[in-house]
Amino acid sequence: MKCPVCGNELETGCQVCPWCESPLKAVRRSAAAKEKIRCRNIKSDQPTIELALSRLQKQLYGAKADGVRILKIVHGYGSSGKGGDIRYAVRELLQGLRYTALINCYIPGEQFGGNYEEARRVAGQFPVLKRDSDWNKGNQGITIILLGK
Repeated sequence: MKCPVCGNELETGCQVCPWCESPLKAVRRSAAAKEKIRCRNIKSDQPTIELALSRLQKQLYGAKADGVRILKIVHGYGSSGKGGDIRYAVRELLQGLRYTALINCYIPGEQFGGNYEEARRVAGQFPVLKRDSDWNKGNQGITIILLGK
């Protein structure tokens, strides 16, 4: 048996996943959850990289448990104007998670628009993305995440 939230293998009879600590119950996805973008700001109080990544993981597992398919993470671009460390760390973590059941893909904010094949493909599945305020804006301070089913 696999955890419906993190996708890790579980022993039969587990009540709580030892990996993500989610209670083991059926994950029900409503049509409303599938059609909405959940937006979360993980950098509002200028946290350390470690704290920001911890917040991101919490948001990923929580969104998946709630049946949300699209998560928009605001991580900022960096106050120096050169690109922030949190942004790089978030994308590095997401790159590693692409091969798990947690996420299907992610789209960097600067590639979130009609000129990019991946963004067009995902927006074809989830038209709500084209109505997002950051569509075609090249916002390097966000990342769009498509969670696994």
